[in-house]
Amino acid sequence: MDIATLLNPAVETYNLFDATDEDIFESVMDAKMLRERNAEDDDDDIDNSEPQAPGLTRREALQATLMLKKYVGTINNPFSRKFEVMLGSFGQQTRVAEMQDMKDTKLTDYFSRK
Repeated sequence: MDIATLLNPAVETYNLFDATDEDIFESVMDAKMLRERNAEDDDDDIDNSEPQAPGLTRREALQATLMLKKYVGTINNPFSRKFEVMLGSFGQQTRVAEMQDMKDTKLTDYFSRK
């Protein structure tokens, strides 16, 4: 195992592509439009007849992503390279969502008052 592998584990490696500011802006605006459209549609399509199964944890999803990246890394074609980029983006988005779910704390929260 070399130093690069230790410093940049595969699960945290993000293969970024050459995106312009315009590409990023368009992606954000598309995501915002879809989120708003889904929020409107969710009110109409609620089906409470069947209980929902619990979802995977973020850790389990990242482990599955790492396993897929290892497998796809053995295949050498353009689709597998694009899929690796998508998996890396998923890992990044998952971490961003996890950070956004964190609550702010203060140093005094960890000490009891006497």
